[in-house]
Amino acid sequence: MEILYQKSVDLGRVADLCEVGIHRDPPQPRDTKMWHVSSLLKAGKSIIKGKVEYSDSGPASMPSIAALGRIWETAMDCYMTDYVKRELGGYFQPDVVLDEDGICGSLDGILLGAEMLGVEDGMVYECKLRFTLNQDIPLDHLRQIRAYCHLAGVDTVCYVSGHLSSAPPLVQATMRWLRLTKASIEENWQGLVNTKKYLESQGIGPGKEEQYVESQ
Repeated sequence: MEILYQKSVDLGRVADLCEVGIHRDPPQPRDTKMWHVSSLLKAGKSIIKGKVEYSDSGPASMPSIAALGRIWETAMDCYMTDYVKRELGGYFQPDVVLDEDGICGSLDGILLGAEMLGVEDGMVYECKLRFTLNQDIPLDHLRQIRAYCHLAGVDTVCYVSGHLSSAPPLVQATMRWLRLTKASIEENWQGLVNTKKYLESQGIGPGKEEQYVESQ
């Protein structure tokens, strides 16, 4: 992974742009009859630990934390819409749903027309809110954005992370442009496909209540 660009996000600017807002259609409800990238990633981790399961409960399992995450994403959508147009001369499309091999990915967005630093094919946009000041990108996040890169047919990501800390009380936000290797993107996607096939062989799939079978 290569970091192409990094900057601190001006949270005062984010707040100003939230007051203006953006005109957009509300995001579509999650299709629980589809295999989802995030749920397959969780299932893969469970299989390694000896429990074969698939759950697509999504944000409903942590409603207050999920709601705060959505508030952060909406605030950053206002910022990104302005930033991409004003500073990059490009276009930001939030909430993009793509699918391939029967697997669905709900991208936070895609940046188009931003050719700075040699990025010509567009970028996947991923926005996270974390309750730590640790700036390292978690492996789970990397696996998720690799899957989204496969679906979008690109190898570059605009990764924005907000960081909250109570001791000391502090809020930070960082934008990073990442270039991933094509080999890591395709290896990661094949792992998702293999997880899906294995779950199907165990009679487990989406569109039902949480399902699991104990590994022998």
